[in-house]
Amino acid sequence: MEEVGRIYGDVGLGQFHLTMLTPVERGDYLCVKDEIHGEVLCQLDDLRRKSDLDLDRADQLGRGTATPIHESLLGLARVIGYRDGAGLVKVPTIPFRPGAQVYRADDPLIAQVLGLHRHSASGAYVGMLRNHELPVELDINQLVQRHVSVLAKTGGGKSYLLGVLIEELLRHKVTCVIIDPHGEYGSLRQPSESNGAHARFHVEAQGFASRIHEYSPDATLNAGAKPLTFSLRTLEPRDLLIFMGLSNVKTFLAPLKSLLEEVGAVNPDYTAKDLVRAAERGEGPAMEILHERLEYVEQTKLLAPQGTSLRELVHKGDATLINLRGVAPDVQEIVVARIASTLFDNRKKAQIPPLFLVVEEAHNFAPQQGVVTCSRILKNIASEGRKFGLGLCVVTQRAARIDKSVLSQCTTQLILQVTNPLDLKAIAQSIEGLTEGMTEMIQALPVGVALITGGGYHTPLFCEIRPRATRHGGESVRIVEN
Repeated sequence: MEEVGRIYGDVGLGQFHLTMLTPVERGDYLCVKDEIHGEVLCQLDDLRRKSDLDLDRADQLGRGTATPIHESLLGLARVIGYRDGAGLVKVPTIPFRPGAQVYRADDPLIAQVLGLHRHSASGAYVGMLRNHELPVELDINQLVQRHVSVLAKTGGGKSYLLGVLIEELLRHKVTCVIIDPHGEYGSLRQPSESNGAHARFHVEAQGFASRIHEYSPDATLNAGAKPLTFSLRTLEPRDLLIFMGLSNVKTFLAPLKSLLEEVGAVNPDYTAKDLVRAAERGEGPAMEILHERLEYVEQTKLLAPQGTSLRELVHKGDATLINLRGVAPDVQEIVVARIASTLFDNRKKAQIPPLFLVVEEAHNFAPQQGVVTCSRILKNIASEGRKFGLGLCVVTQRAARIDKSVLSQCTTQLILQVTNPLDLKAIAQSIEGLTEGMTEMIQALPVGVALITGGGYHTPLFCEIRPRATRHGGESVRIVEN
């Protein structure tokens, strides 16, 4: 191994200072040969130059006077650990000695301690460890059982990364339902154009046309999608209240039940219009509100005599897209609330296979401030879904605006560049083991590099995301052609 520095000063169990003999990038992996445990993996968290150049001498330099400068390159490293005889990662219980040599870690040691393996049975291959040719595979069981968040600023590459993740879930035949507010993920049907990056990452272009099923409340606008509707006659009164955006069950449940019984006695095949007319004839404040909300629901055209069945919507081992492009925000909330609650209820009864629910623009559907129609059910899935095999993936460019109870339940985080101070604070509060140096690095991450925490790894790591096998559907619209 190449020696890069020496330990100096007071040495703690978890970190140490070193003077650098040769430049090493912040985030690179280091090795210290401990006399008891052998090679111990460390990571450079911070790097700075210390010099004896003061203000007066700097002024002399500015006037062209030759002035000698004595400087040192100093680093702060974090101890990751070593693998013991049982294969567990442990941290030395005795600090390293001052003056000990620090080496650049080689790939075998990095792979062994971090647990990087290629082609594991439950591994989702998302890229390579930054500055190394080591594959990064996320444990799919942990993704589904313990929830995921994908966080980045606008244009940071979150939809591209999510596309990579969905490709891997499809390869492993994991059932997925994707809430797609902008209609970006239909491109999963089509293979990408191969380039040099595909060869470097060992990725072959591939489309999943036969395994993508697309539905939309507005199938006219979103060509190729099947109409998404819900059956009025199979809706329980409580579910109908969700559709209507009425959360006060005590006030409205009894009047609504009476209304449904009244209309059903006259016409078992009643429509939403029939309910509107009956509510219009009713009396009292509660009935007035029911009439107003039923009229609104009737105008959305989401309720039909024969709605989209759960058997149509959920295909074992495939991905279902709920394309909400062009759909009004309040209607989107209704659709997400109904689909999420239906999936949760049926998963608890084991009537559908274990699945992964992906929610794009999650800050709109589970906001930190205010309450929308689907907030409650998404919070329930975040806190209880893992017990029933319903995984949740929330995707957002505003980590500060998503409900903290939802974000904190995501034990795997895929974080691309984030620069907003409020978002950075929300991320730091939701992730254990995130150092100050890593938080600073998140602000300067290049496009295509993500910080990964969880997913089967005991320490955060930086990953260069592999190219998509399918075509990316989230490109920005070009205004002026070159």
